[in-house]
Amino acid sequence: MLAIILKNKEQYVSPIFAVKEAGWRSEVLAFDSRQSHIERIRMWRPHRQVFIVDWEDFEGKRKKWTGYDWVLDDSRLWKALRFRKRADISSFPEFGKYTGEITLPEWFELRQEKDILSLMKLTFGFHDSFLMRVDQNGQDIEIEFDTTWGCIVTVKFQGVRDVAFVDRIGIIYDSELEQTDGGFRWMVTCFDSGGIGGVVDDAPFSGEPYIFCDNIKWNMRTGMSRYSGEKKYNTLDELYNDLKSVSDHVFLKDGQLILHHKNDTLVIEKSPKGYRTYFNGKQEKEITGDIFEHASDFLTQINPEDIEEEVLADIQSVKPLYIWHYMKYALFISVLWSALGLFLHFGEKMHWVLLAVLFLPVLLLVLICPVVFLIGETERRYMITPTKIYYFNGDVFCSLLYISEIKDIKLYRSLLKKGIGTIKIRQKNAITFGEGLIAVKEAEKIYKLINQTRVV
Repeated sequence: MLAIILKNKEQYVSPIFAVKEAGWRSEVLAFDSRQSHIERIRMWRPHRQVFIVDWEDFEGKRKKWTGYDWVLDDSRLWKALRFRKRADISSFPEFGKYTGEITLPEWFELRQEKDILSLMKLTFGFHDSFLMRVDQNGQDIEIEFDTTWGCIVTVKFQGVRDVAFVDRIGIIYDSELEQTDGGFRWMVTCFDSGGIGGVVDDAPFSGEPYIFCDNIKWNMRTGMSRYSGEKKYNTLDELYNDLKSVSDHVFLKDGQLILHHKNDTLVIEKSPKGYRTYFNGKQEKEITGDIFEHASDFLTQINPEDIEEEVLADIQSVKPLYIWHYMKYALFISVLWSALGLFLHFGEKMHWVLLAVLFLPVLLLVLICPVVFLIGETERRYMITPTKIYYFNGDVFCSLLYISEIKDIKLYRSLLKKGIGTIKIRQKNAITFGEGLIAVKEAEKIYKLINQTRVV
């Protein structure tokens, strides 16, 4: 089994040694990009990052995992994977024979049942796909599909014997692919009528689009097409069907979508401008954008108790340090602004009344706004694991940073009290991480912990 894996903005190919099929929480056991470690890699984060292009039905089973017996039976390996989600390949030399550069073919060809399974697994049976391009050359038809699952798939139907209605496909919801009579038949069993580019016209339609051909080849590339954007839902039933693929805790009742996650409830209903949502009974802002992303984020949100990795540190922020950090910049701007005002008053003979009108409101705004904003902030919580730093506002997940993405970190010790300080984090792309400031007690200890974790 082979897969294309996207991780930390890298793309590489790795053998797959085991798979856990668990919907949105599916995982694979594969190499990292350097082939130095075996890792448990989430297939969704929340966007797709694992694309299995050569599927294999494993016989071995270990709880929810299927894979090679020699992998599943290695208790020492799974102990390492349980706590750190990765294991050094030098400690498990049996993986060594699988290392080395892997070159994928330019086109995958369907020859047997496992090849059909690979294509249909990759595209989820072409569910939610639409046609980007259809080219016919003699007896061959080439179709480029936007799968809307993070990849573009091009299929060559060679030696076409019969074809019907393919140009009337708008959006595909389900399809079948089978080997028969020395050839292949691809049939669209559920779809909206329309045309290329995902155009839907709801015109009456009789029959099912199909292509019957001698051979099929395909290739893929990661990414979304220029046609892809947020999906528009005409009814709550359509949104309900998509959200059921994310979680079973989705219900449609009396014109409302009711979503449950642990002790929280999100209610969605249509409104004239988009969607009106209620979180635990309290109305939120009206949503006019991507409602699916908003709802799926709610259903897949991380709670502190959901973290499966070993937690190396669970710490609370020191709120006054945040206020002081941002106030340093406000005070610096205030000093410069005041100096400019004094220069204009004494050097340019500006009247003090005009000076006060022009300068005082800005000065107060610069000083007061950061204080008002930060005082209203909830206490932050950081949970550090061997691979990630989780950020929570209280117990509500805010964001996370992969430790492998850290470019550098700096420690700033507080002059007011020993042991307290701030840690400034920068990513490898040189853009300061949105939550890149950690203000805690025992700052030096946390600083050393993150540095050590980066090296491991």
